[in-house]
Amino acid sequence: VPQVIYNLAEDFDEIAEIRYDATFDESELTDPNGSFSPVPVNEGEDLAPQQGLILINAPAVWAEGDSGQGVIVSNNDSGCDWDHPDLFYNIWNNLGEDFDGDGHTIEGSPGAGIFDPGDVNGIDDDGNGYIDDFIGWDFQANNNDPGPSGGHGTSTAGIVCGDGTNGTQTGVAPRAKLMNCDISGEADSWLAMQYALDNGVDITTSSHSYKWYFNPQPNYPMHRQINDVELLTGVLHTNSTSNDGNSVGVPFNISAPGNTPGPWIHPDQTLVGGVSSVIGVGNVDAFSDIIASSSPHGPWAWEDWQINHPGYPFTVPPAYQDYPYETVPGSMGLLKPDVSAPGSNTTSLSDGGGYSGFGGTSGATPHVAGTAALIWSINPLLSPEQVSMILQTTAIEKGAAGKDNRYGAGRIDAYEAYLLALAMIPVELSSFTANSNSNSVTLTWTTETETNNSGFSIERKSVFNGSWSEVGFVPGFGTTTERKSYNYDDEDLRIGKYSYRLKQIDLDGTFEYSNAIEVDVMAPGGFSLGQNYPNPFNPATTIEYSVPEVSKVTITVYSIVGELAATLVSGSVEAGYHRINFDASNLPSGTYIYQLKAVGESRTFVDNKKMILLK
Repeated sequence: VPQVIYNLAEDFDEIAEIRYDATFDESELTDPNGSFSPVPVNEGEDLAPQQGLILINAPAVWAEGDSGQGVIVSNNDSGCDWDHPDLFYNIWNNLGEDFDGDGHTIEGSPGAGIFDPGDVNGIDDDGNGYIDDFIGWDFQANNNDPGPSGGHGTSTAGIVCGDGTNGTQTGVAPRAKLMNCDISGEADSWLAMQYALDNGVDITTSSHSYKWYFNPQPNYPMHRQINDVELLTGVLHTNSTSNDGNSVGVPFNISAPGNTPGPWIHPDQTLVGGVSSVIGVGNVDAFSDIIASSSPHGPWAWEDWQINHPGYPFTVPPAYQDYPYETVPGSMGLLKPDVSAPGSNTTSLSDGGGYSGFGGTSGATPHVAGTAALIWSINPLLSPEQVSMILQTTAIEKGAAGKDNRYGAGRIDAYEAYLLALAMIPVELSSFTANSNSNSVTLTWTTETETNNSGFSIERKSVFNGSWSEVGFVPGFGTTTERKSYNYDDEDLRIGKYSYRLKQIDLDGTFEYSNAIEVDVMAPGGFSLGQNYPNPFNPATTIEYSVPEVSKVTITVYSIVGELAATLVSGSVEAGYHRINFDASNLPSGTYIYQLKAVGESRTFVDNKKMILLK
């Protein structure tokens, strides 16, 4: 039969590859390292977060207001109990399939959720190749209901974003959104990764993995190629790495795709090859913080395996032979895992609304995915490379110094990672403009993000003063990833050209200058006399006037019967906009006339206006 298929395919140039996608028992693919033992829940009692969350300091991040909001995580696993009360409100809704336009694709209540009947139409509304894919896709059964099958996917989902509705806080990022993809074989896994990135996911996490000893063996080059595509689209991937300890033997204990390079090369990885999307995760006990004996030993090798293992069925492209171990004596291979996280003795969700114990690298991996969601929530400008760097450089040192082949770079610390991500938010100035109006200039500027921003000193120089000088200060918003708008009015300016710049000052006193911008305060188009304000007044008022050229100006005030009451201006005045204050404290109440007489080079201008003094 295989030969018949190959012969038929020869006539179709669009067929790039044919391979058998073997079906494996889920127990071979998943890495929980134990059974899902029920955990009792006391009605009406708020239970503490599960121990894994405490170990990685996730509650400290929540206290800062960051719970993973705005981040989408695809859980590529065995499906999950998506209407579990602790998951229901965090399930990603594919609004591309929201046919009735009501803003959601699932309805009902926790424990009794249904697909929105107004959206069920048997049509691929968003044109992504999947009909009525409201919350993800079941790639095993090829249908739109990636529901639970065995509990493993529900448990991994719960550690990503379980929100504690039923009494136990299990999720690292309890406000992240969860896309749900049900997978089994390798082809399922690859299709799910493609689906996730096509639908705007930020993080893909999977606690399914494919081991060296599988029959047929995993197509490692294809795993890496798909992971490379993830990285190119800005997706970070966290993956389990097996529970094989050192039973397979170095360098084959680490399973795929957790054996794929990560986005950031740690300094201790002195053999430098390519990068990809995957953070492979090791497993520590949630109480002892010690690496589990079943957590796999690295390193992994990316090399031509057929040299020493001629039975391996897939050709390795030269570009993927960049981390040799067996084929180059003394070579270090690829350090794996990348980080460790609590897996053993953690608690997560179980099908049907309850809780159960969890473990293995299956339990550790979603802790890392949830922490990545916290990082991206506070600083969405970060790249996968930067998130990987943050996770590794803030990890708690465990085992041998530096990055090693048991703990990786260490056990993750969500709060330290949050602090570094927060510190990396720049004060990003997205616009800075100046507009003149009469004898004033209005400055406006916008920031996209800010970190520790004390504020902006406004500096000016002009044809009258060639040195920069501060003319004002506008407070900043401290640290924020929201767009903020500012403005400042610089008034009573002479006619001429002005330059402005912003001096952005951090809370610690460090500063940075913006680019300078220029604006012209133009001469008036003609003579004018403005109405005083306020009017009526007591005892003082303001009078504004303008002259388009150097003029001899007289401004006088007369009583209603024509008696001179005051002379406010008498002399030569430069072209421009002018303002004077008139204090009538020594005058009685009444109606007064004020007059502007301006004798310029080209004409004489006279104008009168009335004002009322009320005492």
